[in-house]
Amino acid sequence: MHTSKLNLADPSQENKKYQRQRSKLPCYRKVNQSTVLQGIIDNLIDGILIVSTQSELIYINDIASRILRQLHQNSSPENFLPKEIWHICQSLIQSRNLFPHQIWQLSSEIFVDISSVFKINARWIYSKEIKNDCILLTVKDYYQTIKSIAVEESQKYGLTPREKEVWTLQRANYTYKEIAAELCITPNTVKKHIKSIHSKQKEIFNLDE
Repeated sequence: MHTSKLNLADPSQENKKYQRQRSKLPCYRKVNQSTVLQGIIDNLIDGILIVSTQSELIYINDIASRILRQLHQNSSPENFLPKEIWHICQSLIQSRNLFPHQIWQLSSEIFVDISSVFKINARWIYSKEIKNDCILLTVKDYYQTIKSIAVEESQKYGLTPREKEVWTLQRANYTYKEIAAELCITPNTVKKHIKSIHSKQKEIFNLDE
């Protein structure tokens, strides 16, 4: 059986910045904070979960808690895994049972609605503290990621507040009609805003050349 070994760093050697970040991360089992992958600590914008093969939630960060609440609003994420998440875990478990000599990593997307799309990556990890194979899941809120990108671009292009709203929806692959309905404006108005945005983009691109 091949597993992905969890390479752990000595906490005493980590810098102060990492120590401050680690102290803020919630942990739902009494395991050493060093069980959290160093690479994950570097990228705290993602939701992070560690799940046992018995569906026990071992670790979860704040972003993942928020996402899990969206998937299952009637249950607390501290003691319950939404069926969508556990289905992904079961798929990874089944893959290892069928192909024990291979290392699998699964990527999935969950479309809750037009503005809630979650990209999930699942793979195996092993922790000496937990003394078992576990499943590491990283969860990206697609719309929030796009929104952050759109905010940065809006500042770069010098967009108006309305253009910023239109551009955020455009970046999230909304159609003109959907943008119009969302913002209570006409499709023609949307077209005018998009034309203005593209004009401002062109000006910035010309300055960069």
